Amino acid sequence: MSNQGEGPIEAATGTAEGGLVRGLTSAQIAMIGLSGALGTGLFLGSSSMIAAAGPGVIVSYTLTGLLALVVVWCLAEMTVTHPVAGGFGAVAHAYLGPLGGWLMRWNVAIVMCIAVGAEVVATGGYISYWWPQVPIGVGTVLASALIITINLATVKAYGTSEYWFSVIKVAMVVIFIVLGVVLIFFGAPGRPAVGLGNLTAHGGFAPFGVGGILIAAVMGIFSFGGIENVAVAAAESETPRRDVPRAARAMILRLVMFYVVAVAIVVTLQPWTVTAASEGTVLESPFVRVLDQVNVPQAANIMNFVLITAALSSANGCLYASARMLHSLSRDGLAPAALGRTSSHGAPRAAVAAAGLGMVIASVLAIVSPDQAFQTLFGVLVFGLLTTWTLTICSFLAFRRRRAALGLPPAPARLFGGVVTAVIALACIAAAYVALAFIPGLAVALPTGIPYVVILLVGYALVRRRITSFPPSVLDRELAARERGEEPVH
Repeated sequence: MSNQGEGPIEAATGTAEGGLVRGLTSAQIAMIGLSGALGTGLFLGSSSMIAAAGPGVIVSYTLTGLLALVVVWCLAEMTVTHPVAGGFGAVAHAYLGPLGGWLMRWNVAIVMCIAVGAEVVATGGYISYWWPQVPIGVGTVLASALIITINLATVKAYGTSEYWFSVIKVAMVVIFIVLGVVLIFFGAPGRPAVGLGNLTAHGGFAPFGVGGILIAAVMGIFSFGGIENVAVAAAESETPRRDVPRAARAMILRLVMFYVVAVAIVVTLQPWTVTAASEGTVLESPFVRVLDQVNVPQAANIMNFVLITAALSSANGCLYASARMLHSLSRDGLAPAALGRTSSHGAPRAAVAAAGLGMVIASVLAIVSPDQAFQTLFGVLVFGLLTTWTLTICSFLAFRRRRAALGLPPAPARLFGGVVTAVIALACIAAAYVALAFIPGLAVALPTGIPYVVILLVGYALVRRRITSFPPSVLDRELAARERGEEPVH
């Protein structure tokens, strides 16, 4: 195994900073990135985006995919330079200062807990589709117990489970794309080819103009939420300098292809007005319709199994990211010391338990108070995802500027266009913040997200008062190692 870019400690022990074990392969890291972003929304039709843009949603997903590509490549450049526990959160601490590290890591930890809560509640609903007599709460508890158990085990067990969860999702998308292409251009026994007429019928390709396409593009950002997990896994990669760029490239290209091609097939196979009017149930999923048209038996049951798998996969990846951020905060003295401890197998079990508790709270609120409490949680989730991308770009700009000033070598994986591309992406994200106020269903993000950030800032001020100094950052350790003439030890 190549140890390029890793210090002698990792090479000898196979461990990373904070006792985390380097046990994830490149394929597993790519699937971890897919886990958060390739969720149930795609399989249920993305009806809200289609309602906003019509067939022009194809362009919307393309634009959002390009923005996601910039974000994930910023992450790749930073994390291959510093493949440490906490990933881009530790990098933000080094280049934006302790406040930046605090905001990045607590924001990701909280947002991911909310996302996990939403996914396990959704899983409970999918289980009730098969067994209506089982309350959603019971299904939620079962799903929660499963993913917490997986995250408490070794990182290899987590990586293996996430790999196979994601394989099932990917296989379903590929099957849907192949069957969709056949139905569009060749037809099925007793069914003529659909053709491309639906792309221009019912108001044209862009019935709501450029504005509708851009609104749907903003909504699409939340389809790609979770791509950050590929960078969180860097500290547990066997060979991060090779694996992280490879995984990032493979993951984002697959995501863009899956979303763009799959949604293109959805709006081609049936009038976009039909999909836009759907309520997002299993039976209304375009995937089920395609399976029915080619006479696949038990299509709805197959789709429900995929939905359960997709929800569990997303929850699994988000709980992983949340726990690793809490672990990293502890290592920098910004969270209780117990959260920084790991088991003999390298699992941060206390951090997993803390993240699991946050997930339970989010789940209970979603079930007990689905209107008020869940709307608040949803607002924090939306605002928090945009904040993660904002802090990522800001970290990258500081990373480039500081390293150039210090004369440090460039990263082996570099963002195309560098600072110019990152600034354009940051401007797009700023426009997305403004657009939130004007998009039905997302307007709740600003009135809940701004107080949420204020609470995080107050929390930092209170914690900072008792901290006299911080452990050396990843940049401090790199500079110290170079002064000694050694390779940096992460």
